[in-house]
Formats: sequence, C-alpha cells, structure tokens
Amino acid sequence: MSLRNPFAKQVAIVCLLAFAILESASLFGVFPTLTSVFLYPSNLALSAVLAVLGLSGAYGILKESHSGKYLSFLTPIAELIIVFIYLLGTSIEAGFSWTMALRAFPIGLMGIVCVFSIAKLLKYPAPLIARASAPDGKTGALGHGYAVEVVSATKKYAAGTVVVPAINGLTMRVKKGEFVAVMGPSGCGKSTLLNLIGALDRPTSGQVLIDGIDISQLGEIGLAQLRNEKVGFVFQAYNLINRSNVLRNVELPMLVKGVSKEQRNKKIDTMLSVVGLDDMALRKPRTLSGGEQQRVAIARALVNAPKIVLADEPTGNLDSKAGGEILSFLRNMNRETRTTVIMVTHNREAAEMAHRIIYLKDGKIEREEVVRGI
Repeated sequence: MSLRNPFAKQVAIVCLLAFAILESASLFGVFPTLTSVFLYPSNLALSAVLAVLGLSGAYGILKESHSGKYLSFLTPIAELIIVFIYLLGTSIEAGFSWTMALRAFPIGLMGIVCVFSIAKLLKYPAPLIARASAPDGKTGALGHGYAVEVVSATKKYAAGTVVVPAINGLTMRVKKGEFVAVMGPSGCGKSTLLNLIGALDRPTSGQVLIDGIDISQLGEIGLAQLRNEKVGFVFQAYNLINRSNVLRNVELPMLVKGVSKEQRNKKIDTMLSVVGLDDMALRKPRTLSGGEQQRVAIARALVNAPKIVLADEPTGNLDSKAGGEILSFLRNMNRETRTTVIMVTHNREAAEMAHRIIYLKDGKIEREEVVRGI
C-alpha cells in the first residue's frame, strides 16, 4: 500500500466494488437496487453506467491515478442522488415510511463513507516511505547508510522490432553524503541510469531504491512526490522558465510541495544568497550569463533540501572558469550539508572533484576508481 491513508484507500475500493456488484446484480435482475425505480430501459442503462464507473474508480484508486480518484467520486455521488430521488418520490406518493428509509439507508451510508474516504486520499496523496526488500528477500542496504541502491537493474527500449538494453544488469550503491561521478562513452547508459535514480523512469527489471523507497512500488503521484521531496536535478541545458524571473524559477518546487508563502520567501532569499545571486531575484534567465543560469538551476534543485542531487553534465555549456565555480560549489555543498551528489560527466577533471568515479560501458559498470575517501 503506497498511500499515507491505506485504510481510506481500502474502504474506498471496497465501497466502489460493492456498488459495482449491486448495480450489476440489478442490471441482470438478480437483486433490484434503487435504480429500479426509474423507468425501463433507463434503469438498466443507469445500472450499467454505475457498475462501470464503480470498477473504473476502484482501479484508479488502486493505481493511484489522480484523475482516477476524481472519477471515483461519480459513483457514490450518483448513488446519493438516487437515494434522495427515491425518498422524495416515494414520500410524495405514499408518505414517509420506515420501510423506505431502511431500504435507502445502507446505500446512502455507503455513499457518504465512500465520498469521505476518497476525499482523504485526495487530501493526503503522499506515498508511505516503507523500506523495500531486496530481490533475495533480505532488507535493502539502504538501512546501512546508502542513499541510492541499484540492484540487478535492466532498462530496455524497443526500436521497432529491435530491443536495446540501455542498462544491462547493473548493480551499484551510493553512500549517504557521497559525491559520485559517472563517466563513459556516449550511449553507455549514463543518462538512462540518472533517469532511473531520479525516478523519471522505471527499470524493466531489478530494483532502484531511493532513500529506502523502491520506485517500482510507487504510482505516478508517488513518483512525482519522491522527485519533488528527495531529489534535486541540475541539467546541462539549465531548463529554466525564461518568461519567469529568477525568484519564480527557484520558487516552483516549493509551490508544488505546498510550502507557505512566508516560508517560500525565506528559503528563496537564503538559496539565492548561497549561490551568490541575491541581487538578481527579479531578473529574467536570458539576461544572465551561463554560469549564473546554472547557479539558478542549482538553487532551484536545492530549495526543497533534497537528500540527493543529480547533475547531468552541469558544466557542459559553460566556459572553464564558470564550470570550475559550479563544480567547486557542488563539492562544497556536498562537504557542508552532506547532500549526496551523483554527477554524469565526460570531463575527467570534473570527475576528479568526486569521491569516486564509476565507469560505464554497454550498460554495465566497467570499473570504479576511488579519488578520495568519504
């Protein structure tokens, strides 16, 4: 169960499946429900629609689809409307009776419980951060000081009828607070590995654990929250929003996380001061130099205090002076805050800033080199 409200999730699914079963029974005349008060054939059509919506809603909640959860509201709300129409119609015709109330009460109660359960899932959709087990059934090594653990991971892409293994049975571990550089020729799987570690993609087989969380066990919402709360990204191309100023670019991850305005302003001031851009908050990215834009990208990556920073060729678009400043900043940040840094680079000089260099070839680790102890 990957939600913080496993009980609410279970209740919602049970209610939706119960509605689907009842409406299917009514559709086939086994056990007429309140939809039978409508004229034929509208009663059959309504039962069929509600049965399908109930099953779709239960599936959406099970798969943690945000749109699926909103869809799941339709069934209990429709059932509550039918209860109201039934009680109102029969009361007008024959006057109120306890028999009618007792017939409608279970459906109405189940509808109310279902609505409240789904509402809780929408309010608290974050994943449970439970430690996953390794493929052999033993506890993952994250409990022993690892920030990232990749276990026998493969990632295959289909190019027509040809299957290309970008990552091929790779196993690696990165300690908390470690600075690791990943090197290798183009096409060796560096970017694919970074995408897996950053929860931007899932492995075809094997496990990828981020701070103890197995990403294969998370739905799309869980993956998005994992990225926002635990991982910071620094890209070669900066990926800044040019129509927004520096302040808005740095603020974006906090808006997604739901941080209050007062806290956002404090964190933005702090981060811009840390990267030496405290006097440039209102400038647009296109008015900044390449090194300054990369500093904005670093501030954005760090503003939510992630446990892991992933840097994909962070100096690739910079001159040697600006590139050296960015690398020095990453190294100092790693030393001072113990943030884990994993950097993909083609630059040997940049890689030597790390504690350890991992060399990839054909989707596997060819060799490792310790530069300095951690």
